[in-house]
Amino acid sequence: MIGKLTILLRRLTFIWPERNEVAVIHVDDFWLRRLILEDIPATTIPIFPEEGRICIHPKILIRIVLRLALILPLRVAMDRQKNRAARRIYEAYLLELLDEIGARVVLTFVDNSLAFQRLSRLDSKRLYLAVQNGTRTLSCVRDSRTVIPASLRTISMTNFYCFGERDIFLFRKHEHQIDNMLPIGSLVGGYYKSMISNGQQPKKYDLCLISQWHSHFFEDDQGRAFPSDSAKRIGRAITALIEFLQRLISETKLSMIVCLRNSDDAGERRYFEARFNGSATITGGTAGRDFSTYRASEESKLTLALNSTVLAEVIAWGEKTLWCNIVEDEHYEMPELGISYFCGRDYDAFRRRVVDLIDMPAETYREMTADAARFINNFDPKTPPHAIIRKALLEALAPSNSNGVESRLVPKATVSGTLGIGQPDRRPS
Repeated sequence: MIGKLTILLRRLTFIWPERNEVAVIHVDDFWLRRLILEDIPATTIPIFPEEGRICIHPKILIRIVLRLALILPLRVAMDRQKNRAARRIYEAYLLELLDEIGARVVLTFVDNSLAFQRLSRLDSKRLYLAVQNGTRTLSCVRDSRTVIPASLRTISMTNFYCFGERDIFLFRKHEHQIDNMLPIGSLVGGYYKSMISNGQQPKKYDLCLISQWHSHFFEDDQGRAFPSDSAKRIGRAITALIEFLQRLISETKLSMIVCLRNSDDAGERRYFEARFNGSATITGGTAGRDFSTYRASEESKLTLALNSTVLAEVIAWGEKTLWCNIVEDEHYEMPELGISYFCGRDYDAFRRRVVDLIDMPAETYREMTADAARFINNFDPKTPPHAIIRKALLEALAPSNSNGVESRLVPKATVSGTLGIGQPDRRPS
């Protein structure tokens, strides 16, 4: 307790935050700044308990008290739970920071941030834009919601740039409330394919395995990073896939490259070195920022994983992919992907599927998976995600919108084929 208090005290500061028209919620701002903001100044607001300073300038504190007294008195008074009252105070603090910064647009690349979602509903002054950073699953829209207060279990926010129509279907099915879901594809993957990639590459490897390894999945004490049952479930699924691949490589002598999740994690590298014992090439980039995983996928005949975001990205490029649900777990079901989805504990069937996909002509594969690929990742190289979001941002910052007019809606002209949350089910058959 004393240690936590010491850390908190060290983060307190009287320094005013930098004034800018754009604010970024959460310290995970690398891709937003590199791909969207570029030359647009922005102030990043860390969300507790992230690494970052907490401004306690007297002016800020007075404004928080006034906000709570004038705007939220009944809600705070009715909050009998201490954590709920604390949340109201912290929300008031964040709103005061945004006022002081002078922000007109608020971005986040942490689309499942409860703080961001709450602010987008409480604050009518600004345009809030959430950008999806990874594949959303049952764990995201259902399981993880059970461990938070009931009042927060519904995902509710204003504008969400998601990957594809699959996300719209998933969020709608679980009764979440998002005003505008805009399926534009993956921000990072879309940028790579439209701006960095050199097109079709010679195939150096038969297989590319995207690692989803994390030490918590294989430890008795998972700590706070993952719920115990979820961590063990993921660990079992990864283990089952690795065992199938060990046997497959041994029997067929197929070449494989393993793309590490984190090249700085010695434990992850040791895990794969021990499992494949020299029969696979192991590589990885620093936090994925050098695009090495995308390059490895483009240089491989087939990319496979449990349910990695990379699969959703590269299938939209026409690259052969395989979602591997060896343990037959509902959390990894992707039947809409047809031949790119394998479910079952039958090794011989798994081997046949892998070999068939490797041998299949690339054009045949693209024709068979085009609809499913677009459903999961609505990527259009002519209008990549970073360009769409930047255009919406610039329009929101234009002088004509200086009074916050139209701040609740993303200009729909920027997105081709925008679907609302009430659209009919359009999953591929």
